[in-house]
Amino acid sequence: MYDEFRFFNVFFIRISLSNRFKIFQKNISSFCVIISMDKISELNGGRIIDTRLLTQVQSSQILENGGRCVPAFVDDICHRCGTRVQTDIFKGKKVYCRGCLNFGKIYLDDQLIITNNEVTFGQQSFPLTWRGQLTEMQRTISEKLIESFYKSEDHLVWAVTGAGKTEMIFPLIAEAIKNDKRIAICSPRIDVCIELFPRIKAAFENISIALFHGRSDEEYHCTQIMIATVHQLIRFEQAFDVLIIDEVDSFPLAGDIMLERAIEKSKKPNGMNVYLSATPPLHLLNRVDAKNLNLSKMYQRFHQHPLPEPKTHLLFKPSNFTKINPRLKFRIEKLVKLHEKFMLFFPRIPEMLEFESNLRKSFPDLKMVSVSSKDADRINKVGMFRNDEVQAILTTTILERGVTFHQITVIVIDADAKEFSKTALIQIAGRAGRSKDSPDDEVHFYYNYYSRQIKLACDEIKSVNKQARKK
Repeated sequence: MYDEFRFFNVFFIRISLSNRFKIFQKNISSFCVIISMDKISELNGGRIIDTRLLTQVQSSQILENGGRCVPAFVDDICHRCGTRVQTDIFKGKKVYCRGCLNFGKIYLDDQLIITNNEVTFGQQSFPLTWRGQLTEMQRTISEKLIESFYKSEDHLVWAVTGAGKTEMIFPLIAEAIKNDKRIAICSPRIDVCIELFPRIKAAFENISIALFHGRSDEEYHCTQIMIATVHQLIRFEQAFDVLIIDEVDSFPLAGDIMLERAIEKSKKPNGMNVYLSATPPLHLLNRVDAKNLNLSKMYQRFHQHPLPEPKTHLLFKPSNFTKINPRLKFRIEKLVKLHEKFMLFFPRIPEMLEFESNLRKSFPDLKMVSVSSKDADRINKVGMFRNDEVQAILTTTILERGVTFHQITVIVIDADAKEFSKTALIQIAGRAGRSKDSPDDEVHFYYNYYSRQIKLACDEIKSVNKQARKK
């Protein structure tokens, strides 16, 4: 549970006097081995640490290095995650916070240390090593982001899927680095963070950068750019000058008050939040209307081709996953013969696995994989599909966003299922046509009932394309 603090496991001799440590300032190496100041400085950056995980020597060093100590709870509210604890449910047992339990149990009488957040990395005149070119529209949005940075104002970038949002934030990140600022790039989903990491690292080759998420073994160390899941922000307070939230509307962030609090508390008082989304949530649009959130819109993809508009198909009868629906089988058979890659989206895991079993029987030579949120090997399988090692990938909504593939056909099975919201369908359709070499990839929605969600998704995609033609 506490593997992020493994490097604290050093040997030391406790010198006890009245149950307190007596620290000798002279010849201290003769009596104990403590963490070097270099190691202590690696913890800097507004990191929240429970003092129970530290020795008294380590706590003292962090405090001497600019950290501060705070109670874990004030008025029954957890300082780390902001959750109000219902003390009565513990019935005499030791009270702890359940809201952030995954990050280690903290008790009502604990003390937390917040490490020094005033870190410096040294100014760099030319931090951006990416040599690509932004389109005129991308460049305009990048300039607006930099304006917001100097005004310490939050900014929403509402851009279609495949617009090149990642590249649009490069100039902003470079400007922040030139001013010796610290940046966090976060997403609610691990897959998105893993996809972003090599792209950001390649664009800023000489800048310290690290990736942190729940499945990572990487020990925390302070870097100028941090890429992490939004959950990791629970561990920080006033740590970042620029906080970029990608896919801000996606699960599990959407509607999660604790994660929204984590975003706000991890930003420095004069910092800025940048929100990136193709389908922004209502609460951000309300902030735009209230004039306390800047907005930039981009209706066109970087290659300036329109978004693929989904073709809708009635299945005539409900999907029978014990054998493949004839209309679906005809479509898949055509793709297999043409050796074209395709994605099959399903509303639920059991149906996906049943369909996969029957697909293997019908097409024994077809190389395929299936992925879901419960698949521990998901990242590797996605890599196989990206590297053309398999022709097909079956997936739930876990791959509805944040992943880029080239030259694929996208098929949604039972598109009228309640699991496929309007937003999800728009994001799924956005997996197609992302490459300038194949901007007209096809998207197919198969349904039993033409639902409101299908209509709204198709109408919005058509509306965006219409807006793009006006520009």
